[in-house]
Amino acid sequence: MNSQLSFSFSSEVASPKSFRPIHYLGSKLRILDFISKTIDEIDSSKGRVCDLFAGSGTVSYHLSRERDVTAIDIQEYSNILCSALLFPVNLSDNFYIEFKTFFDSTYREQLEWAVAPLIEYETFCTDAANSGNSIPLCELLEKGSIIAFELGYSKDCSKLLNNALQDTISRLKSKKLFDAKSLTVRYAGGAYFSYYQAVHFDVLLEYAASLPNDIKTSFMAATLSTASDLVNTVGKQFAQPIQPRKSDGTPKSNLGKRVQKDRNLSVYDYMIKWLNKYTAIQATNYTHQVYKMDYLDALEHIDDELKVVYADPPYTRDHYSRYYHILETLCLRDSPQVSTTFIGGETKISRGLYREGRHQSPFCIKSQAPAAFEALIKNIRNREAALMVSYSPYDVTKKARPRLLTIEQLEKLAKKYYRHVEFVSAGKFSHSKFNSVEKNFQASEQAEVLMVCLV
Repeated sequence: MNSQLSFSFSSEVASPKSFRPIHYLGSKLRILDFISKTIDEIDSSKGRVCDLFAGSGTVSYHLSRERDVTAIDIQEYSNILCSALLFPVNLSDNFYIEFKTFFDSTYREQLEWAVAPLIEYETFCTDAANSGNSIPLCELLEKGSIIAFELGYSKDCSKLLNNALQDTISRLKSKKLFDAKSLTVRYAGGAYFSYYQAVHFDVLLEYAASLPNDIKTSFMAATLSTASDLVNTVGKQFAQPIQPRKSDGTPKSNLGKRVQKDRNLSVYDYMIKWLNKYTAIQATNYTHQVYKMDYLDALEHIDDELKVVYADPPYTRDHYSRYYHILETLCLRDSPQVSTTFIGGETKISRGLYREGRHQSPFCIKSQAPAAFEALIKNIRNREAALMVSYSPYDVTKKARPRLLTIEQLEKLAKKYYRHVEFVSAGKFSHSKFNSVEKNFQASEQAEVLMVCLV
């Protein structure tokens, strides 16, 4: 095994073997070839590789074209995406016919009727905004969540919005739909999607529940991809609903058009597009594994022939579950409790409507991060496997998001367990060792670094 890597990829681009299921924070699309070439340098035998924090599955999919891959993540949405990418299924023409029949069924008609008061009121609000009065739309975006209203956090809303919410809840209950059957409407309608779109997502979830497991996985993956494309937020993440007002409380300019840009998109049309994309994935002759579990537990289940572990853990205070909690809820369909915050002596519902008890990674907690990284490195070394850790240096002078461990701290931990540790970069610091604090601070935010640890 060569301990001296020699790469110089200054402008990596996405490979034809790439697949981007969702808009993902810190996506590795641009450096997929850099990652795979570095792994090939470490293990030319093309042995099994583990994608330890698989996320959207982009890296797992790319590597799966030429190797056995084990994808691991603790989140259900990641489990769905990785399974759909690594175990593709073919969907028959008859499947599309049956899906269209269900989509146009009385189930959808009943949901649309039940949510009609909010659907119609949202149209009224956007029309008003486009005519110069954005106040109703601001209120809808801020207080139009059914789950928040149900829990008593939006009782001070206007009479028109109050009536629309009350009428919708009454109608849902009258049709016995005030449960998982209207989950998207209640948890994401108004905040992340239009109410009309939310109805259609609930139709997708109901149809998915009737499918065999393998087809359901691909169908749910397409649902997540559709949700990621249609969500009405900055950056297509689910960290926060759109903020309709400026800091002084006045509505933002062109609010109506900004909201309608995403909320007028068709759930069904995007769903068909994504189903076609997942169906087009070609199966390989490699043997893949997907595990939904904690990274340390998962290491006990990996094939003994494991050669390389690629780890892309979070390394800032930002918990990734915050950015994808709606996707997690769509997968689990479990009507979770919504977390609250205590601000100014008052308990308020979280503005992002986060799941209570969502996953909190030790890598994102300053007091736990060093131990988490050490456990990661130690356990992989005990498996006699090589380790690659993705890391992005930061520039403190530019107020970039601080990393909880510096390059120097990470290198010191790795050298406790591995004989050879070095850093290679896809950015301008090609083959850099980053052995000084000065270099760590000068590093570009976009200069992705791989810490390569060889036995």
